[in-house]
Amino acid sequence: MARRAQQTTRTGILAIAQEAGVSPSTVSRVINGTAGVTDEKRKAVEAAIAKYHYEPNRFARSLVTHQSHIIGILIDRSIRYATANTLVQLEEVASNAGYMSVTLTIDKPWKVSLQRALAQLRSLSIDGLVVIAPRVGLADALAASGVQWPLVIINSLLLPYAHGISVVGEQQLEASKHLTEHLIAQGYTRIWHMAGSADWHDEQQRALGWKQALQEHNLERFGKLIQCTWSAQSAYQAIMAEDFSDGMPDAIFVASDHMAYAAIAALRARGIRVPEDIAIAGYDDAEGSIFLDPPLTTIKQDLPAVARTAMYTLLQKIEGKPTDDVVAMEAQLIVRQSSIRAQQKCPPRDSNPEPTSSQAWWLQPNLFYHPFF
Repeated sequence: MARRAQQTTRTGILAIAQEAGVSPSTVSRVINGTAGVTDEKRKAVEAAIAKYHYEPNRFARSLVTHQSHIIGILIDRSIRYATANTLVQLEEVASNAGYMSVTLTIDKPWKVSLQRALAQLRSLSIDGLVVIAPRVGLADALAASGVQWPLVIINSLLLPYAHGISVVGEQQLEASKHLTEHLIAQGYTRIWHMAGSADWHDEQQRALGWKQALQEHNLERFGKLIQCTWSAQSAYQAIMAEDFSDGMPDAIFVASDHMAYAAIAALRARGIRVPEDIAIAGYDDAEGSIFLDPPLTTIKQDLPAVARTAMYTLLQKIEGKPTDDVVAMEAQLIVRQSSIRAQQKCPPRDSNPEPTSSQAWWLQPNLFYHPFF
């Protein structure tokens, strides 16, 4: 099989060499990106390759370069909507650099799932590995697995795991703290947090940023954490079930925009206004957040940039170039009307309002509006 692949590739190289008027070894140097080829000869070879739509045999090429030009990507099976875009960006950067990517999913228990996935990747002789590791335990299991490839982990914990492993992610703790400080600056003191799934680094970092901001302003005693999952349904049900027996919050920092959409709908179903009665802020700047009524204050994540940075970092590792152990990227606070304190006093609120409707949140009227700019 290997001999047949080499013969097929060799015949292709001979045809390209004849067309370009160079030796077969020159064609090989151009294909493999090695030095010692003049610009004139390189252009002639590239023109011949383009003319005949020649594609080097990947296996035969790996015998020469000792590289497969294959990159492995592992993603947590418990993915959210943002993971698809991250994956597209990873594959695009790899492809532009001449690498094919192979994507596998993993799940708990991490050790068993990782053993299976890593065995598959070893059979492909990959050159490097990127792992999207949002849930607690995955990155630690990976670091303990003894992976020998160049490795980059994408998550928001932003702590070095082991020498040679790079972690790339956004500073979600700092962003969440900044958002909470914005709410405090508006004059809100009773600031609650509606949490996403507790076993995600993203949620842990967002909750920690919220808590730190309250502590620094001596407001922690007024805070309350409402535990949900990442689903909009869990957020809606949590608001509908909340009895507000100890009083209503001034503001709620919701762990994601999609959860915030549902929280606003539930508040509205109970006759509670946003932001006049309770201010709301989300996280993600998901599509549609600006069209919400009122437009949603949120944290804008640049997940495509995180993915591209992760793959660029891996490519540097593969090439033997130095890389940082931690690459921390900033997220941006986007202030919109949902968190702006009303200038005029509102009528007194019922401290424990009852739901006015059992209508599903996605059927609530006037949840979205369509501004014309």
